Amino acid sequence: MNINETKRRGAGRPKDSNEDRRIRLIQAAGPIFSQCGFAATKIPELAAAADVTPAMVHYYFGGKEGLLRAVFDNAFTPLLTKLDDPSTLEEWVTLFHEHILARRWMPHLMLREVIMDGGHLREHFTAQYAPRVIAKWMDLFSHEKQEGRMRDDANDLRHAVLMMAMLVYPFVIAPLSGILTDTPFSDDEMRNFRADALHLFFCGAKG
Repeated sequence: MNINETKRRGAGRPKDSNEDRRIRLIQAAGPIFSQCGFAATKIPELAAAADVTPAMVHYYFGGKEGLLRAVFDNAFTPLLTKLDDPSTLEEWVTLFHEHILARRWMPHLMLREVIMDGGHLREHFTAQYAPRVIAKWMDLFSHEKQEGRMRDDANDLRHAVLMMAMLVYPFVIAPLSGILTDTPFSDDEMRNFRADALHLFFCGAKG
């Protein structure tokens, strides 16, 4: 090791591994992509947030788009693995919501890069994730109907959209929560939204 390299890292600072730098980039990039969008996000900004050089983005991910996909996969792949296990809709909702709660940037990234026209992740999500999510929802709805917790004539697609809207929309408007209520939405308040969504879904507003 030469003297200049020692000075750059600082005395006593452990050397980063390739995996350390890669993980830091993925963790730092999620909130930035979700806030700024893919097009407006600059590689130097991503690198600075992860305390690496811009060249590392190309080295590990082949560029900005590769990093965006890695961010998305790093968040969604473990989520879908978790969501294979629940046998009831309430269990699925709780696992999904807790995962999002720990990564509040995810709904904004979905909105920008999957839902909106021109989103850089729409085709990737449609090919890799959507079929698995839809199949699980249909299986859960069938089970809920068999158990008498949902009407037999309930439209599965509409009910799936309504449930997801009730779960995700509070995260979308969370940046305005201080204006709406004078208090930012805490984790406990987000869980209250989840409980209300489940109650409305199964019992209605009067239940």
